[in-house]
Amino acid sequence: MKDLYVFLAVLKKYYIELKRYAFNTVMMMGGIYILFALIFLGMQSFNATPETLESTIVGFALWIFAILGFSELSWSILEEARNGTLEQLYISPVSFGRISGYRVLASFMVNLLLMSAFLMAMMVGTGHYLNLDPGVLLLVFLTLLSVYGIGYMMGGLALIFKKVQATLSIFQFLFIVLLMIPAALDSAIIYVLPVSWGSVLINDVMVRGTPFLELPLNSVMILLLNSLAYFAVGYLVFGYLEKIAKQKGLLGHY
Repeated sequence: MKDLYVFLAVLKKYYIELKRYAFNTVMMMGGIYILFALIFLGMQSFNATPETLESTIVGFALWIFAILGFSELSWSILEEARNGTLEQLYISPVSFGRISGYRVLASFMVNLLLMSAFLMAMMVGTGHYLNLDPGVLLLVFLTLLSVYGIGYMMGGLALIFKKVQATLSIFQFLFIVLLMIPAALDSAIIYVLPVSWGSVLINDVMVRGTPFLELPLNSVMILLLNSLAYFAVGYLVFGYLEKIAKQKGLLGHY
């Protein structure tokens, strides 16, 4: 029950921030939509096929979703350190690792609502409507699980080095490469890389219209194992870096 209260508190915090800073949220989503429109119009000017244009919609939405999920833990740690509340979280009855896990889940739920509205706006604005199979939610969650694992690693680095914004910026472009690799490289390496294989399955369902239940079971299992591996490694690395930060007394300093 204690953990449920913590999760609800984290979720309420996200709601309050979105409501209080609604103007910033609207402007951020508006800026992202303008960027998407420029990319989409550029693809149209090169006479891209309808399938390519729809893949662009899916890839762009997944990229934004990945960036939001990846940076969540790192930015929250930096913000808590600036506000002087990071140490307070560490003396909570619930461990910081579990609190951060609830943050990941809450951020996924909030970002899912934002990205669903954003995806609908993209489809209406472009006139290209995708196959919204409910199973896509599971594929998106599994795909982003690996991203959250990498986010945990960055969160651990943020505890020690505090300023990691440059690294976060590098990963924004790296995710673009990971999303483009399946189209450019026909190799088994996409089974190992984060995001790449998940984007393939999401495109199969949303662009090519393959029902989720008709996807090969081994394909979904590869995605599951890939994501769990990245998430587990990320969490373990976070725990190791967290111990270093405690030993050096870095938690209360920015």
